[in-house]
Amino acid sequence: MLPKFDFHIHTSYSSDGEGTVASIVEAAETRELAAIAITDHGPELSVGISPEKIIPMLQDIELARKDARIPVFIGMEANIIGMDGQIDLEGWVVEKLDVVVVGLHKLDSSGHQPEELVREYLNAVMNVMERQRVDILAHPFHFHSYLAPHLSPDEIDQFAKLAAERGVAVELNSKYRVPDENLLRACLREGVKLSIGTDAHTVAEVGRVDWPMTMLRRVGARQEDMILDRFLR
Repeated sequence: MLPKFDFHIHTSYSSDGEGTVASIVEAAETRELAAIAITDHGPELSVGISPEKIIPMLQDIELARKDARIPVFIGMEANIIGMDGQIDLEGWVVEKLDVVVVGLHKLDSSGHQPEELVREYLNAVMNVMERQRVDILAHPFHFHSYLAPHLSPDEIDQFAKLAAERGVAVELNSKYRVPDENLLRACLREGVKLSIGTDAHTVAEVGRVDWPMTMLRRVGARQEDMILDRFLR
């Protein structure tokens, strides 16, 4: 049986989050998750954490996990802030994290057609995987809508091969219900690890992983295909 875990959770340290760290951990324990990662937004997003709150957040998670009955990992959702692969976390912050989740929330281009957007998205993601530590790619190829169907088979294979080479896991995101079977199967063929993230912004959303679990079963994913074991060792 595939383990249920949640490696994409926001707390009130993000201005669009509502739960405290302690309440998130309690909810995860109640819902019998195997592990969680708390991953508040990086500071460049409008709803991201204030830079002066990063250290208190790290301390808060460290304190909560000492008494937790499940593994609780310290993470953040970094933002891609340049098409050349820049992110909004300084090196000292990255070094303190167990899990680095990276998401794209803004594109520089004025293009509006999905065919244009998806190639800009792909370019930014490929660059960030090449140049940064990325443990998990958040809500892959979702930018206002799901863009991956506008990629060619060769582009999908190129993405999956680099993710496998760089050890980047692809997230099954409960909030946006991405990616689709086609992308997941391409990732599995190349040996890309998969992650589960609710993208929870409230306590009630933590661990609501029915959609990811259904998709994982549909594509025949096994426990060894999941990123979880990497962090439980």
